Amino acid sequence: MISSEAHVPQARQVHLDVREDIRRGREPFARIMAALSALGDDQVLVLHAPFEPIPLYDVLGKRGLAHWTEQRAPDDWSVWIYRAAPAPAEPSQTAPPRGSRRVLDVRGLEPPQPMLRVLEEIERLDPGVRLEVHHDRRPLLLYPRLDDRGFRHETDEPEPGLVRIQIWKGD
Repeated sequence: MISSEAHVPQARQVHLDVREDIRRGREPFARIMAALSALGDDQVLVLHAPFEPIPLYDVLGKRGLAHWTEQRAPDDWSVWIYRAAPAPAEPSQTAPPRGSRRVLDVRGLEPPQPMLRVLEEIERLDPGVRLEVHHDRRPLLLYPRLDDRGFRHETDEPEPGLVRIQIWKGD
């Protein structure tokens, strides 16, 4: 796995290790929220935990934050938390026609950017709309994340250098 550390300059990283707090039975939520409140616009909080903090993800989303998670060992997880790009203004408040699609081209982006962009985009995906992702390669680390979030997906390679992934909300 390619580490995120190679893609975010050290000067922009703020590390918070809550592994010892959890081992000692202390709740780290207040420390995490304080670190997020102090986070600069261009900074990334790297949270170190002994497990994947799945309940935290809803809290992050409600605060306009996105995340990328990597497991380094069975009891060593790093969650990269950053400000999500603002959603583009919708031209209309009406629901999109059933069967419509949006296209996201992530070819040429360095990991973890393709996965981050896809995960951000699916959060805004309306029912009945498919996200068509154009990628350089099959994103093997993305598929389980889509499954966990209840999205269905199909992948094909219509031409050399193009992997096309269709993603939609499950029934």
